Amino acid sequence: MKSKLLPTILTAILVMTSCGPKYIAPVEASQKGLAISLLKNVSDVTPKSENVVVSPYSAAVALSMLAEGAEGQTRVEFDNALGGVLYKAEDLGGNDTVIVKSANSVWIDDNFSPRNRYVNLLEKDFDAFLDVENFADPVTIKAINNWCSEHTNGKITEIIDRLDPGNVMVLINALYFNAPWENEFDPALTTDQTFNGLTRQSKVRMMSNKGYYMYAEHQGFQMIRLPYLGLEYAMYVVLPPEGEDMDKLLSKMDASVYSAAMDMLSQQEVRFMMPKFKVETSMLLNKPLQNMGIKTAFTPAADFSGIAEMGPLVLDLVKQKCYIDVSEKGTEAAAVTSAQIRLTSARPVAKVPVMRVDRPFFFVIADGENNKILFAGKIVNL
Repeated sequence: MKSKLLPTILTAILVMTSCGPKYIAPVEASQKGLAISLLKNVSDVTPKSENVVVSPYSAAVALSMLAEGAEGQTRVEFDNALGGVLYKAEDLGGNDTVIVKSANSVWIDDNFSPRNRYVNLLEKDFDAFLDVENFADPVTIKAINNWCSEHTNGKITEIIDRLDPGNVMVLINALYFNAPWENEFDPALTTDQTFNGLTRQSKVRMMSNKGYYMYAEHQGFQMIRLPYLGLEYAMYVVLPPEGEDMDKLLSKMDASVYSAAMDMLSQQEVRFMMPKFKVETSMLLNKPLQNMGIKTAFTPAADFSGIAEMGPLVLDLVKQKCYIDVSEKGTEAAAVTSAQIRLTSARPVAKVPVMRVDRPFFFVIADGENNKILFAGKIVNL
């Protein structure tokens, strides 16, 4: 049984267990909260000297597909982590110039029989491509990775390196973003400069521009909005004061602080300098998700009875790979999240400010309403 799905990068393998108490949905919360929580928890388990790039949106779609098959306490933990929001198939906007695509796929072992209603829900609500394969055949891994590559324009070519005995299902979300700036940087103004990283100095190609941007300064922080063509999406760059501990700053961030920072932005002329950069990351999300409250799903107490009668099932691995390339023309970014399931037995100043991003910084790529955060990151070394 095969059906087409929108393009998104996310892979998931699930394992399930028995039923529990009746599910009660939590009060719906902000999607920003999930994004910030994911960035913080991934940063917490990443060495301080390493860059962090995550796709909250891709992870949330994969987790939503898992949540729809969970029951009892397992479902409660998924929904609390998701803030009561299920991320289903939707049009993320874009056009021939600004490309924003999300796609879902579900890969099922030919010896495993999921519930028809669960499979139908994934097809209907998540527009998921479904495929039944022999998980013992290495060709299946190749097929999964080819799907990811296809839906990330070749930027993420591998999300699964093995399928262990007992793995019965993989859920994947792939997300691809490619957009030119509303105001491109002039390559002739790009020069060799020094980036003062956390643990080393490095030579970078520093882009430069002067123009009117949404900008704010507050207690030594600088923040700027760099819109993409059409203004539906933008990158937000936050530059902390020199010498600030990035992890301590991130620990104080939450949805209300984030929203307050956005509210401080106002249009003014700014001279802005930022390095071109390309970053690729790969991480296991098991520990960050457990720290976000999704604990039971990874244990024999997991209840994925909504997926299948066969069981018990348990969540084995949740993995995400991200790619981002920022240049004078714009930004190309991709993410794949995979979940494997197995059986178990500030106010602006009057003068023209200068913002030189030559030290560790944060970034976010979000829609114009600032609700859908596609990518977020902490860049400490280049």
